[in-house]
Amino acid sequence: MSDAGCQKSEVGKSGTLNLNLRSKRSRAAKPATAADVPRVYAIVAGQGDLPGALLASAGAIVPDTEGVVALSNLDCPIIGLGAKLEQTVSGLRPGNVVIFTDMFGTSCANAGREAKQRHPEIAVLCGTNLAMLVRFLYHRHKKPFAELIPFLVETGRTAVRTIEI
Repeated sequence: MSDAGCQKSEVGKSGTLNLNLRSKRSRAAKPATAADVPRVYAIVAGQGDLPGALLASAGAIVPDTEGVVALSNLDCPIIGLGAKLEQTVSGLRPGNVVIFTDMFGTSCANAGREAKQRHPEIAVLCGTNLAMLVRFLYHRHKKPFAELIPFLVETGRTAVRTIEI
């Protein structure tokens, strides 16, 4: 089945949304040594325009979005979404990959689960919020992958609060 309806985008250094399959190269900070902290890539997957909007907003705060792509399920059947996600994961390797999904139980989360079954070394995080993406962009070159994932989950949890007066 064709996945031509799937929308894949990325945010360039200027914060503009680019509908490309290749990442733009950013000149932002690199890890101290590549051997200490391997490259970490990400896919932001979700409903409609949300993935691109989240990535654009995070990229406006931390401009290093190289190797991070947005994948929308807009006009994309579940089979096409799974195939597009698989193609994207494979295209981002070698390196660690995090799939950020909008919420648990959605078509994007289910496609992420299928990708995790094929690639057990990747991480799939559901319920993504802006704080998680900002922290990911900032810390992905600084923290080992095994520490980064629980750090992002905790960031997402603590970012949700009520304001009491």
